[in-house]
Amino acid sequence: MVKSCNASACGLYRYIQGTSMAAPHATGVAALIVSRFGIKDNKLGGLRLAPDKTEFVLLETAAEHACPNPPLRDYGPEGRPDEFDALCEGDLEFNGFYGSGIVDAYAAVTEKLELPD
Repeated sequence: MVKSCNASACGLYRYIQGTSMAAPHATGVAALIVSRFGIKDNKLGGLRLAPDKTEFVLLETAAEHACPNPPLRDYGPEGRPDEFDALCEGDLEFNGFYGSGIVDAYAAVTEKLELPD
């Protein structure tokens, strides 16, 4: 945790991670993908895009990220017991920390892709 103060107030900041942090980012990028590749929905309004096509763009444009070195994330210094420690296993293409990669909003809306039928 980091404490940052100025003359009138202090703020506490904490590094947080995991699916609860990744999900809002991936959802936002998915919405951008629909805005770029979606087709007009005359019945409901707005745009629509099949989920498998959205997933395709997310996976194709994700930035590959290898496990950290060392691959063990030790949470002991933060006061957590050993069972909270996490070991990253896998390779550049897919691993336990970053899955298929890190979503890349810019790539998702700028790369030239042919969507599957």
